[in-house]
Amino acid sequence: MTRIAICDDESIMLDKISLYINTYTTNKQIDNCEIFRFGSAAALIQAMDSGIPFDIFILDIYIGDEIGTSLAKDIRKRGNESPIIFLTTSLEHAPMGYEVGTLRYLIKPIDQTKFFEAMDAAFTQSEKVIKKLIKLKTENGIESINANEIMYSEAHGHYQYVILENKNQLRVRMTVTELYTTLMKCNGFIRVGSAYIINLRNIKNVSTSEVHLYNNITIPIPRGKHTEIKQAFWNFQYEE
Repeated sequence: MTRIAICDDESIMLDKISLYINTYTTNKQIDNCEIFRFGSAAALIQAMDSGIPFDIFILDIYIGDEIGTSLAKDIRKRGNESPIIFLTTSLEHAPMGYEVGTLRYLIKPIDQTKFFEAMDAAFTQSEKVIKKLIKLKTENGIESINANEIMYSEAHGHYQYVILENKNQLRVRMTVTELYTTLMKCNGFIRVGSAYIINLRNIKNVSTSEVHLYNNITIPIPRGKHTEIKQAFWNFQYEE
C-alpha cells in the first residue's frame, strides 16, 4: 500500500491533485494506492502521530498561516524520509525546502505532465526508503519492518521489546548487541546503557538525565553519558 498525503488549505487544489494522482496511478497501473487529504498542517501531523506511515507528501508552500517548509521539518523530525513535493506560486522558499530534502517544486498552475514526472521521481525515491526494511524474528513469526518506524527498543531478559512509531511493540528473541548490529546497518541508532537502543530520528531533545522522544516517551541516560548522547544527536541532525 502506497499512502500519499496531500496538504493544502484550498479544497479546489485538493480535488485537482487527487484527480491527477488517480489519473497517474491508472495510467501506470499502480494498485493499492491510498490518498489522504488534509486542509491544515496540524491535521497531517496528528495523522502521523496516530501512526499512519505516509510514503509520499504533496504540500502547498502556504497552508493557511503555516509555511510548508516548517511542516516538512516536522515530518523529518518524526523520522519520515519519504519524498516531498511542494506546490508553490514562486521559488522564494526553495532554499529552505531543500534543507529538508525536497524532491520537486511545482509552480502553480500545476502542469499535469510535470506533475506526472514528479510522481515518477517520488515513487522511485519511495522505493529506496522501502529498502530500509529489516526482518526480525518475533513471537508471531518473521516480520518485515522499516527501520525508520522504530522508536526505540528495551531489553527484558532474553528478549528485546521493539517499540514502533504507531505504538505497537514487537518481542524479539535476541541480545541487545545482536539487535544493535542489525539496526546499525540502516544507520541512525544509538545504544543507551545496557537496555536501550534509540532511533536518533525520533529524539525530540536531550536533557541532562533523559532522552525525550516524540509520543511523550522518556528514556533515562546513564551517568556520564549525557555529552556522548547529545553529541550523537546533534551530529545526526547535521548529517541529515
